[in-house]
Amino acid sequence: MSLENDLKDKLNPEQYKAVSTIEGPILIIAGAGSGKTRVITYRIANMLEKGIPQSQILALTFTNKAAKEMEERIKELTGKKLNNLTVSTFHAFGVRILRQEITKLGYRENFSIYDETDKKALIKESGRELKFSADAMDLYKISTLFSDIKTGRKNWNSESDMYRSLYEEYQSGLKLFNSVDFDDLIVLPIKLFKENPEVLESYRNRFRYIMVDEFQDTSHQQYEMMHLLANKNIAVVGDDDQSIYSWRGADFQNIVNFEKDFPDVTEIRLEQNS
Repeated sequence: MSLENDLKDKLNPEQYKAVSTIEGPILIIAGAGSGKTRVITYRIANMLEKGIPQSQILALTFTNKAAKEMEERIKELTGKKLNNLTVSTFHAFGVRILRQEITKLGYRENFSIYDETDKKALIKESGRELKFSADAMDLYKISTLFSDIKTGRKNWNSESDMYRSLYEEYQSGLKLFNSVDFDDLIVLPIKLFKENPEVLESYRNRFRYIMVDEFQDTSHQQYEMMHLLANKNIAVVGDDDQSIYSWRGADFQNIVNFEKDFPDVTEIRLEQNS
């Protein structure tokens, strides 16, 4: 008995449709208690059973814990080792791309990733270089502003303009120290893909099936990265009324954008409790 037939007995009709629809763009809207995690893991297991190579599947989520749990569940279901399946957070996937390709952006291969402490230390050092007064150096505020500018959540304005030269000095410092910050892990792969169409094409050819969990939590730039990578087989799973990542720039517009960017989308609502 195939897994798909077996699933007919285990899933309700909406869940079954989500698990068995493998080709084309799909938007799965999942309410609380609708068996969302089960649907994602069964869907990937079903794809593997149908002969889709592990290496062609990319599943993106938000926390390392969620990625690890998803991988464990798929292993249990399939009984396979899954060495070539990519289940990752957006940022970890960004690191993976940069480890392969960062020399094309003018960095050396052995780059460092700055955490928040490193970032603030470099901002402080850059401020000293530019003779900023200690009063003007609210590191938390400046670090947040730099993130907002880099990720496109905010533009320079009359209030923030005094920090523009500091931002440029900070960016030069990162490059000088062959380092990237947390935001660069999404920003730089996008830049790489836009400037190197052949690199983008190689990733699009490799990852022919993409799934994104907690889609309502994606930022504008994570959406852009996903949109660049996606061929037509892209499934996103989102809850249209909860976003725990609003503080990290989650963009509710992305659900609307998805329907616009993939006009032949199939929408499936998981409302019934599993």
